[in-house]
Parts: sequence; structure tokens; C-alpha cells
Amino acid sequence: MQIKRRGYSIISNKVKASTALIIMIGIVSLFADYTYEGGRSILPQFFTTTLGGSVFLLGIVLGAAEFFGYAFRLVSGKIADKTHGYWILIFLGYAMNLFALPLLAITGNYILAIFLIFAERVGKGIRAPPKDYIISEVAEEGKMGKAFAINEILDQTGAILGPLSVSLILLYESSYRAAFAFLAIPATVAIAFLVIVFIKYTRLKQRKTVARQLSIMPFRKFVIYSIAIAASAAGTYQVSFMLVTAQGVLSTYLIPLIFLVAMAGEGIFGFAFGLLYDRIGRKLVYLGLLFSLSIPILLLGFGLYFLFLGALMLGAATGIQDTVMRSVVGSRIKKEKRGYAFGVFNALYGFGLMASSITVGYLFYSLPDILIYVVAMQTMAFIALSISFKE
Repeated sequence: MQIKRRGYSIISNKVKASTALIIMIGIVSLFADYTYEGGRSILPQFFTTTLGGSVFLLGIVLGAAEFFGYAFRLVSGKIADKTHGYWILIFLGYAMNLFALPLLAITGNYILAIFLIFAERVGKGIRAPPKDYIISEVAEEGKMGKAFAINEILDQTGAILGPLSVSLILLYESSYRAAFAFLAIPATVAIAFLVIVFIKYTRLKQRKTVARQLSIMPFRKFVIYSIAIAASAAGTYQVSFMLVTAQGVLSTYLIPLIFLVAMAGEGIFGFAFGLLYDRIGRKLVYLGLLFSLSIPILLLGFGLYFLFLGALMLGAATGIQDTVMRSVVGSRIKKEKRGYAFGVFNALYGFGLMASSITVGYLFYSLPDILIYVVAMQTMAFIALSISFKE
């Protein structure tokens, strides 16, 4: 009996250490999102008003940057699996990701701004697959959804605090540049916590028990699944265009609150559905398609309340993308290929976001045409998703 108690104590300690590490990674994500989501909440306005770029150019830049960022995940995921240099890529990626947008405070033209926008997205692309791999590796047995859910709720807490802080700075300073400069503070804090996480990770002993894995998804069906998610992303009306629309409706310092609502929705829904994934499974992905479909329908209301409700539905859609959709990859792909799988998944997802940015940017002044496009993309996603889930 004593041996059993001791064995239970060892397992319990490992579970606690694993959960603590997941929370610490989430704290890094909190300050990281505080930084770049705070910056992204005013980036469209800064780009189109202060720097003089057009809405169409904004759509192209954001879409292309998003695509390059996600496409680079394919490269970093492959490198991570081959070299096992997960932490080198994580540190490099976070450094680029976090300090690019604060540098907009001293940017005088939109050409340099475009470079920094690309640097921020590519940095996130470099660190995302190895970070997702680390989360999936230390997750408790049968708790993959919970691991991504914890990271998501902390991640989105930062995504709420960032736009809120920026809104307050704009209220008192009326300066986009002051807001960007302030974001260098949470960026530095995020790097400090990342160092602590690395130290704790290296001290965490490898589990003696092998975590149970759900049935492996064949690579062909995994690609179809990733294409389905990409199609859904392509049919998502992104928050950047809501922020541009809001310029004619809200005061400047209130516009970031739309971004805040989207981030709050992403955190709340992402956390809830991440926990549900461990009980219900991959069919929760279908809800993400419905949420994306609802956004342009709500915006047809042309009212302030519909704008905020549309932002909330966008948050719900992206929350599922960040937890449930990634949990499917983490729980159904072999460990030795998981970094590359996350790279493939994210590269295709990024292509979808680029298609969304460019298409919606082009159709920006015709919401009915946008709705037709969104319906077509979500229908395509539903068909592909059904094929990938068919046993």
C-alpha cells in the first residue's frame, strides 16, 4: 500500500508540474498578446490615417503578412522536428514578434511600417509550431483540449488588456505613437517570463508513463482537414475591417474596444470549447464555421450594436480555431511529426487568412457580395471537413 501511495505521489507531482508549466507558458502568451494585439487594435487606423495608406493596400499588406507568417510555420515546424531546437526558435520568434510593433512609434512612412508588420507576423510564425509542440508534449494524458484552453484564456486576457490600455492612452494622449511606445514594456516582461519557463521546462523530468493518443489521422485526411480550416479562414470577416468601419461610427479612443470584444470572445469561447473538446471531440470544429458565417450577416444590421456583436462572433470563431482545431492536430498526429504537422496546418490556415484579407479588402464597400463569398467558403469548408472526419 505504501508503494502505491508513493507512486501516486510521484504521478501527482508530475501532473502539478505539468499544469504549472502550461500556466507559465500562458503567462508568456498573456504579455505577448498584450503587446501585439494592443498594437494591432490601432494598426489599421494608424496605417490609413497617420501614414496615409489606403484600405485596399491595408488589406493586401495584412493578408500577405499573415500568409508569410503562417507559411513560415511550415519551415519552422520542419526545422524544429529535425533539429529538436524548439527553444531556439521560440526565443528568436518571440523577439521578432514582440518588438516589431512598438517600433512603429518611430516610423515615419508606411513602407517601413509594412516591413515591421511583416517582421511581427513572421516572428510569430517562427515560434508558433515549437510552442504548440511544447504545449502538446507537457499536456496531461487525455487533457490536450484543457492544455490549449488554459493557454488560450491567458493569451486572450492579454489580448483584452492590450487594446484596453491603448484605448486609455489614446483618451489621455491622443497619440498612436505614444501607444506603440508603451507596448515595449509588456514585450520585455514577456521575454523575462519566457526565460523562467525555459528554466522550469529543463527541470521537468520526462514522464515514465506514455501518454495515451487518440487514433492517428492518416496524412491524406490531415491535409484535407487543414484545407477545410483554411477555407473557413478564407471566409472569415476579420476584425481589421471592423475597425476601419468603426471610424465613421465611434470616437477614436473607443474603436480599440471593438478589438477588445473580439479578443474577449476568443478567450471565453476558446477556453470553454477547449475543455469541451476533451469530452466531445473534433465535431466541435463545425461550430467555428457557423460563427464565421454569422459575422457578415450581423454586420448587415449597419448598427453599433451589430458591430460589437459581430466582433464577439469573430472571437468565438477564432477561439475554436486556436483551441479545438489545434487540439485535433496535437492529439491525432504522431509526436515525431507533430511540429511539421502544426506547420502544415498553420501554413494553409495563413493562406486562408490572406485570401480573406485581400478579398474582403477588395469587396469592402459591398457587404452583400462579401456575404455571398463567405457563404461559399464556409460551405466548401463544411464539405472538406466532413470528408476528413469520415472514418
